[in-house]
Amino acid sequence: MGEFLMYFVIGGLVVSGTVMVGARGHGFLAAFVSQFPSMTVLTFFLIYQAGGKAPVISYAKGFLYTIPPWLMYVLAVVMLCNRIGIWWSLAIGVTLYVGLSFLFLYLKP
Repeated sequence: MGEFLMYFVIGGLVVSGTVMVGARGHGFLAAFVSQFPSMTVLTFFLIYQAGGKAPVISYAKGFLYTIPPWLMYVLAVVMLCNRIGIWWSLAIGVTLYVGLSFLFLYLKP
């Protein structure tokens, strides 16, 4: 149980740091902080500690399938935020992400 609390705190620190930097108008730096491989490095390591090599490889392969849907999500927010506002652009972006992720899951060999 203690390790899950630690994961929660680490994730919260990354999100808080990203919001703090982004709110000050440093969009690139905020994106860099939130996308820095520290979270995936940590996730890979913790999955390895809990389950070994096979789960890490499975996670990494699954992660690759979610990159194109994630790009569509971000593009939706970029293209729609000025037109329809943050809430609708996020809703459409997340819907694209989930829908495309499930489509890739269904189509994957």
